[in-house]
This record gives sequence, structure tokens and C-alpha cells, in this order.
Amino acid sequence: MRSLKSLVVAAFAVLTLIFLLPATPANAQEPAYLRAISNLRTAKAYLGMDTRPAFRGDRIVAIQEIDAAIGEMQRAAVDDGRNPWHTPPPQSGSDPLGPVHSAMRLMNEALGDVERGGDNPRNAGLQARSIHHVKQAQARLQPWM
Repeated sequence: MRSLKSLVVAAFAVLTLIFLLPATPANAQEPAYLRAISNLRTAKAYLGMDTRPAFRGDRIVAIQEIDAAIGEMQRAAVDDGRNPWHTPPPQSGSDPLGPVHSAMRLMNEALGDVERGGDNPRNAGLQARSIHHVKQAQARLQPWM
């Protein structure tokens, strides 16, 4: 009876290890595009802070492009079984020279993350479309740098 208890405890311990070993920390599970989503959301917030009247049209178009890129990345996250609303904090601090500079730096970081990440064949070009939208937003901001 005593050896049966020991055997059951040992079996339970082995099963516990089998289930826990594949688990990785949450940060290690986050693909690059979740960091990119976070950086783009912050870049969008920075652009919203710049209220120069002459910048309004370019700012609106840049924000629309950022929203489109975020939408593409969210679809990729959902396709991969990830939660696109659970993103790590942005990687950059603010730029004392202005919100447009901070937004551009965050968009550059987001581009790097998305370009390094792979494009899952099931995602049907979401990576390329995301990159295109971010570059379009950057093109609208370039004259304001």
C-alpha cells in the first residue's frame, strides 16, 4: 500500500512536470508584432498631441494609416491565437523635441519588429500591408520633422 502511494505521488509529479515544462514566460510568447502594436498606439497618441493647424491634414492621414497597420497586425495576432489587446509597453521614451519625433521613432521600432517577424502564409500578406501602412504614415510626417 505504501509503495502504491509512492508510485501515485511520483506519477503525479512526472505529469505535473510534463505540463509545466512547455510553459514559457508571457514575454517570451509575445511575437514582435504585439510590440509593434503597442508602439504604434503610443505613436498615435503622440500625434494627437501635436495640434498645429497646418499639420492637421497630414496628422489625420498618418493616424488613419497607423490605425490600418494596427488593424492588420491585430488580424495577424488573432489568426495566431494571440490577444491583440495584451501588448507590452512601448519601447521608447518621449522625445523632448516634439511629439512628431517621438511618433516617428516609435514607428521605426514598430517597422523593425514587423520586418523581423515572419509572415504566416495563412495571414495572406498582413505583414506586407502593415509595413506599407506604417511607411505611408511616415511619409506624411516626414515634412514635419
